[in-house]
Amino acid sequence: MKTPNWLKNAYKETDVSWSKSQAGIYKMLGELGIYQIRFTNLRDRFVLEFLVEIENEQKPKGVRLVMPIKYAGDDDRKRDKELNIIHRVLFNHLKAKFVAISTGLTEFEQEFMAHLIITDKNGNSTTMGEHLLPQYRQQIESGENKEFKLLS
Repeated sequence: MKTPNWLKNAYKETDVSWSKSQAGIYKMLGELGIYQIRFTNLRDRFVLEFLVEIENEQKPKGVRLVMPIKYAGDDDRKRDKELNIIHRVLFNHLKAKFVAISTGLTEFEQEFMAHLIITDKNGNSTTMGEHLLPQYRQQIESGENKEFKLLS
C-alpha cells in the first residue's frame, strides 16, 4: 500500500497532550456506558482494555488495543511527542468506530473483531487478531485452505 503525505504527516503537529486524549477516551467510553476501562503504560507499548455490555447478551465483551511505542530513547520530550500522536490517533480511531456502529454501518463485533479478548482453558488471554493473524498469513502463503482454530 502506498503512503501519501497526508498519512505520513497525520497528527505530527498535534499539541494535544496524551493525558488530555486519554481523558477524552475515558469520557467518550463513559458516555457509551463503558466504565471498566484500563490503560497500561509500558516502555515499548501502551494498552487500552475495556469491557462492553451489549444488550441481550449475558457476558460482556473484552476489548484490548495494543499500541507500540517506537521511541526507545531517554528523551522524555520525544517520548511524550510520540505518545501525543498515538493517543490522538487512538481517540479518533475509537470515535470513528463508535460512529460507524451507531449509524448501523457496522456492528460492534465486526468493528472490534481483531481486538476482542479470548481466553483459553488455562486462563491465558489474547486477542482474536493476535491468535488468528498468524494462521491467516500461513494459509495465504501456503495456498491451503485449512480450518481456523480459535483456541487450542
